[in-house]
Amino acid sequence: MENKKEKPSSFTKKVAGIGIVGGLFWGSIWYFLHIFSFSEAGPNYLIMPFALGDWKQGVWGNLLGIALMSIASILVAILYGAWFKKFQGIIPGIIYGIVLWALIFFGVGLLSPVVKHALEFSRPTFVTTLCIFILYGVFITYSVSFEAAEENRTKANSETAYSNKP
Repeated sequence: MENKKEKPSSFTKKVAGIGIVGGLFWGSIWYFLHIFSFSEAGPNYLIMPFALGDWKQGVWGNLLGIALMSIASILVAILYGAWFKKFQGIIPGIIYGIVLWALIFFGVGLLSPVVKHALEFSRPTFVTTLCIFILYGVFITYSVSFEAAEENRTKANSETAYSNKP
């Protein structure tokens, strides 16, 4: 019987997985809060300037928004892993979440005059969406920096093991 050891997944694959899970989870939370009227804007906000028809206002538009958020989260997580993975803690996550929120809610609003931007929303929508993105940013940053620390620890352990061999 051969003793085969599974190759660990590459850091980029792990980070992409973190992005998908983060997008699915926090996009679903956003939709849940939208359903219960905590927020005027749901995940379909991400597709509003690009999709035609009334379908984008309903369930299918929000599900597509969650899917888009999951796909975009891969890029968000990989960018964080490439540039900022050494920053650990809650503060980088809060900052990252606020920056992402601002890019989306001011950026989409500026790209499409038909869609409201952040300052035109009600206070509950403003606060709810900002909080969701802060939590999303903390999730991404904690998870990616944890994986980076684990990878560094694994490399350090393997280097120590090789240097201790006679």
